[in-house]
Amino acid sequence: MTSAIMHYVRRCTGPKPPPPSSFLRLLYLVVGRWTRAMPVQPSQVAEAVAPVLTGRYLPTAQDILTVRSYFLLLRKPLCYELVDIILDEACYWAHSTVEVEYPVRANIWNGKDRMYLRTLPLAIPGTEGDFVFSPQDVKEIHLGGSDLSTHERLHPCRRIVFELWSHDQGWSTVDTGHQGTYQGSYTWWDASVETAQPEITGNTEISWPSSLVFADAREITNGSPVQFHQHEQCRPPTPNERSLQRNLHAHYETRLHTVEWSYVDGIPSVADQQVLDSCGRGPLSADGNFVRNLKVGDCIALWASARFPGWDMHAEKAKISVYWAV
Repeated sequence: MTSAIMHYVRRCTGPKPPPPSSFLRLLYLVVGRWTRAMPVQPSQVAEAVAPVLTGRYLPTAQDILTVRSYFLLLRKPLCYELVDIILDEACYWAHSTVEVEYPVRANIWNGKDRMYLRTLPLAIPGTEGDFVFSPQDVKEIHLGGSDLSTHERLHPCRRIVFELWSHDQGWSTVDTGHQGTYQGSYTWWDASVETAQPEITGNTEISWPSSLVFADAREITNGSPVQFHQHEQCRPPTPNERSLQRNLHAHYETRLHTVEWSYVDGIPSVADQQVLDSCGRGPLSADGNFVRNLKVGDCIALWASARFPGWDMHAEKAKISVYWAV
């Protein structure tokens, strides 16, 4: 596939003069390994050099649509399917990051499953960028009113990155040989999918209060602008093969765990499942289904859970970054 793309791009661009330098720069940044094969006149070499990047660049939906339009400037424009492949290979996606930091304790007395964080609805205009919320700082975000973000995709999600800060009670009287490992741990993080009701689309204009980031769907009143349909009505009784991340067993110091799920993930091999389990993750949690099945407007609910007397899940902070194709 890569050689076919290179041949097509070379064939379409070769006979004509080089495109404007701004186009070359963007094309170099997005699909560098393809643009290096493009013929460039000696007088244009200086202009075609990619600018020095000083930080992490995350494109907006409008940026991506602009780059898409540049592919139509070719003498023989690339088909949309080929452009999709190029942009996906370059990981050129829009993103929404939600970060919260507040203490929550889950146990059999305070509530064994605590909803810690809900992301903003997937691929809806107004959700792009980095958001920091606090239960004490009430604010509203205006969503929708545009169709820039989805490019007619039903399942646009491409990557989810979870950053999780937590620990357990710091001691245990059972399975003492597992202390300091992830085995025999009964405090953990989980993720589930929720769909807003009524359904939210790019053309829907809605005011999204920050209280929805923290509110358990089961406790949201009728006065809320939206309700949520929970795809999983019951939380699992213990950490299972699809759990997001367990805490270290009997380890009281807060620890950061970073988990990344991708749409290209497949069913892990037996060896990979063993590695995932040894890292505190569900052996089948990285099969890609969660990412691929997310629809436009869906939200991710992050749960802090604990089971059995004596086990305490101390959730301190979490950050979820969701990336989607445009």
